[in-house]
Amino acid sequence: MKRLLDFIKKHFKVFDKGMREDATSFIRKQLEEEENIFALLTMGVFSGIPSPPTGIVLRILPHMSREISIMIKKSANLDDVFGETMGTFDIG
Repeated sequence: MKRLLDFIKKHFKVFDKGMREDATSFIRKQLEEEENIFALLTMGVFSGIPSPPTGIVLRILPHMSREISIMIKKSANLDDVFGETMGTFDIG
């Protein structure tokens, strides 16, 4: 009976680990998408979207260096569908 309980516990631990990894990857993907939306809202003037007040943009601009570098990298690959696909799968 003890072996059966140990076997079940072991399998539930593996299942729990897999579920945690899935949840973490979904959260990371959601964060990435929200960062893209934030950058688009604040720097959207470059793509024709009305921007928020200039004072707000200037106050948060120092905190957006990462988002700006991501936007520059993405804009370099816009015409390269294969490059964009490789970037999605993080194949270097």
